[in-house]
Amino acid sequence: MLRGSLMRHYNSLIPQIPLLRNFSCCTRLYKDSEQIDEAELWAPNLTSQPYKAKKSSKEKFEWPDQTEEQARRAHEVRVEKLMRLSAVFQGLLILLSIGAATTTYMKWPQVKSWWVTKDDYKVDDNTIEKLVRSKTKRSMDEIAVISDAKYGPEVSGLYLTGSSESSSSSKIGYVLPKRIPLFDHKFLRDVCLSDETTGKENLAIDERGNLLKWSQDSISTILPDQDLVQVKLSNSFAYALNRKGEILVVPVKDSLSMADHIERKRSWLLPWKTYCSYKWKLDTKDSFKSKGENRIVQFDTGKCHLVLVSNKGNAYSCATGSRPKSRNQLHSCGQFGVPTLSQFDEFPPCNKLYEIELLNRALDSNNSIYKRNILQVSCGDHHTLARDAEGKLYGFGINKNGQLGLPISYNNEQIPYPKTINRFGSYLGGKSQFKCVDINCSSQTSFVALEALSDNGKKDMLYFSFGDGLNGELGNGNYKNCQTEPTPIKFIDSPVAEWSCGGHHIWCKLANGQVVVWGFNERGQLGTGKRIKVNKPQPIPELLKPGDQIQPGQLYQTKLFLQPQQSMATGETSTCIYWKK
Repeated sequence: MLRGSLMRHYNSLIPQIPLLRNFSCCTRLYKDSEQIDEAELWAPNLTSQPYKAKKSSKEKFEWPDQTEEQARRAHEVRVEKLMRLSAVFQGLLILLSIGAATTTYMKWPQVKSWWVTKDDYKVDDNTIEKLVRSKTKRSMDEIAVISDAKYGPEVSGLYLTGSSESSSSSKIGYVLPKRIPLFDHKFLRDVCLSDETTGKENLAIDERGNLLKWSQDSISTILPDQDLVQVKLSNSFAYALNRKGEILVVPVKDSLSMADHIERKRSWLLPWKTYCSYKWKLDTKDSFKSKGENRIVQFDTGKCHLVLVSNKGNAYSCATGSRPKSRNQLHSCGQFGVPTLSQFDEFPPCNKLYEIELLNRALDSNNSIYKRNILQVSCGDHHTLARDAEGKLYGFGINKNGQLGLPISYNNEQIPYPKTINRFGSYLGGKSQFKCVDINCSSQTSFVALEALSDNGKKDMLYFSFGDGLNGELGNGNYKNCQTEPTPIKFIDSPVAEWSCGGHHIWCKLANGQVVVWGFNERGQLGTGKRIKVNKPQPIPELLKPGDQIQPGQLYQTKLFLQPQQSMATGETSTCIYWKK
């Protein structure tokens, strides 16, 4: 009966809701219409409690209408985002690849060792023997073979190590001194090796005072009859000192310009003979004004400057070459020691002498001017050291690496006037007095020899270095780019009799004749038999003789000792040993 009543009620509602006949779901959603639920309609007849249907909280969604241009633009934006994401992943992949390749390169010995032993960590005897033979072969390849040498160290001549300009050479330089046959049985007054990394343009002065230009394969006389005693290169020019105390300016790379200054003259005593007269010399007439100041006794050159000392102990400087070597040298770095030639002033005229007045004269405690007696000058690339008869040390020029022994600051980056260098006290201990007895410079590094007097009257020789030591040039056991305070070189057991400073490497001949070296060695300029830079003085093997078949282990146990007549000369990336007249 109840069932029939419900059916009659349901049938009465059907005309009011015609769409219910077409759907079987409980809830119907229509666009722009109310939501209808059957349970909510039946609730009053089924239960006494009111019932309310649960409405959906979701908003109606309609797909927005887009034009074809808008759809294309949206597609392009999505593609662009995907391309950017792809580029980011590609960049990360490249960085990871570079890092892996770099790590493999740096750790190649370990990787190679692992590769050899990856199958069996217990290396057998055959593998060890192969590794030993391979290492021995590489060592033998590093030893210079003197196949064409007829004479050994007992005959005068010249040995060269370092840069090789020979195009047929498979190596970039000799790692052990090699004898140059062109100089067999010859004595030389001086040798000046190239100031370029190519190793070309080597100069020498023979026993007659003639200027020679040489390489491994050829030798020629470019300026005869000048009675020269010393020659140096600077800014593509050679500066040669003769016995009269004059400095000749020689454009060695410009033969036509050099020929313009050469004149053939006939001898008054021997009219049938002619000799060469060279006219281009540094003009000292206007600069040498003091009584008796008429000759040059010592000089040195940097990259683009020259500093000399007269016979009266006065110092002068000038720019070298015919023009500044590069745009960076259009202004001075203070290496001339003249305040009016600072980094704020234009580069001075080349080959014009300027007196370094603040070095030649000073004020005493009573504010009276007195004259200094300058004994020696030495030049780096762009800095200069000088010492006087009292043993005081002075420096001027660039100080970016501490090569003047002064703290690096804005005010001390370039010093255009002589400044005293005396920061040695903390290393001298109980030695109350000291004086500078020798100075030498490489490119950006300075070396000072001090004679220290203890309270008990004992004299000791101490050696200090300061400046650039990135390649071991300081010789103190460290690799340091800037060393502003002089530090001692503690590894020299005997007094140094002779210094020779190249671009970034140093050779020293000790009082007992032994040779010690340190510094940069990429081209074999240290003559150690290897291309490994050294940060403290170490001996080198002795000179090889014709037919020597000495093993590497035996060779490296020997030490080179030079005779009194043997001397050394260093260039930018090379070194030679020669017999001095």
